[in-house]
Amino acid sequence: MDPFAPYTAQALSFRLAGQPEDYPVGPYRPGALDAGLRQAVRAGHCVLLGAGSGAALADIRARLPEGVGLSVCELYPDRAAAMARIGAQAGAGEAWLLADTSETALAWMLFSAGLVPGRAACLLNPEVADPAAKARFKTVQRLHAAYSPLEIPSAPADCPSLCVAAILHPGEPDLEGFFAALPRAASEAVALWDAPEPPAHSPASPIPVRHLAHPLGADFAAQRNRLLAACRTDWVLMLDADERLDPALAAMLPGLTAQDRCAAFAFPRRAVGPGGVKVGFGLWPDLQLRLFRRLPGLRFVRPVHERLEGLSGPTGLCVGAGIRHLCDSLKQAGAIDGKLALFDKAAGRAGLHRRSGEYPAVPEAYLAGLPGAALVGQWPESVSFLPL
Repeated sequence: MDPFAPYTAQALSFRLAGQPEDYPVGPYRPGALDAGLRQAVRAGHCVLLGAGSGAALADIRARLPEGVGLSVCELYPDRAAAMARIGAQAGAGEAWLLADTSETALAWMLFSAGLVPGRAACLLNPEVADPAAKARFKTVQRLHAAYSPLEIPSAPADCPSLCVAAILHPGEPDLEGFFAALPRAASEAVALWDAPEPPAHSPASPIPVRHLAHPLGADFAAQRNRLLAACRTDWVLMLDADERLDPALAAMLPGLTAQDRCAAFAFPRRAVGPGGVKVGFGLWPDLQLRLFRRLPGLRFVRPVHERLEGLSGPTGLCVGAGIRHLCDSLKQAGAIDGKLALFDKAAGRAGLHRRSGEYPAVPEAYLAGLPGAALVGQWPESVSFLPL
């Protein structure tokens, strides 16, 4: 059964103005993929990066032995749509098509389907002649190859201390739900309110909460640095008011903090709306580095879309367990527009952040049901995945 069909159908249902949609194709020389095919046979699955004209795909189909799977990853909508038509004519089930305009999304969806290194080999289609297109497909290849599994203790005897840190505003909707959902694996929480002083009364929480206050202004990094300075535990988990941890991720926190390989973890964040989880065009997996060991020298930089600096070593990745982003579910349109205006002010550029309900979406249950959803791995320090 094709695990990518629901995702690809949605990704191809929407076009974004200004996005490159195709690339020039060069000739295919039979035998050009011999070494890669041998690797794919050993792994049990072949991933072809770039559909090309279909010549390389036809050659691979003819030469792969029975039982070895085949997927095609495509970054360009017109080329992907042509590949979908070719697949429909050739017969269903011969090759899975995975399409998205984001390199990170393609690599992440391969992981989500369980097609990690050792279980799949990524082959760059030699027909991709355009240098820019080739560089993008090589990025997918590099991201896929950089993944390695990470062993997580299932029931650590002695867990490091953990603090949940949150920037909050008194007018946020469902603060009761936010506090009630704080993970019990944490020893405390610190709430930094965007206000002159903390609220007189705060919602109930399963863990102790310290309440602080400082007006946010238009610098999210400065506010996060104030919040970080107030934390005193071994590890810090940063959340926003409209975010909720998956129960599976909350249960994994003791193991994630007890392992000694990674000093930080990034989680996929699902933008949940009435139509499901937004995907395509970089909206998924929306990786967020939110759990990290509290080390000297850590600081957030950039007033908006802030980034944590001072970490070293591999970054841990939880493929299926992540964060539900409920902004579209909890907030009225006016409140969302106000927050986006604040982002524009922090970025120093009007019109940069816009609300849209038109993006494609897939059901949450689809993403949760993918065979690789329980994987935990790591990327080396040199791999950059966070949005600019």
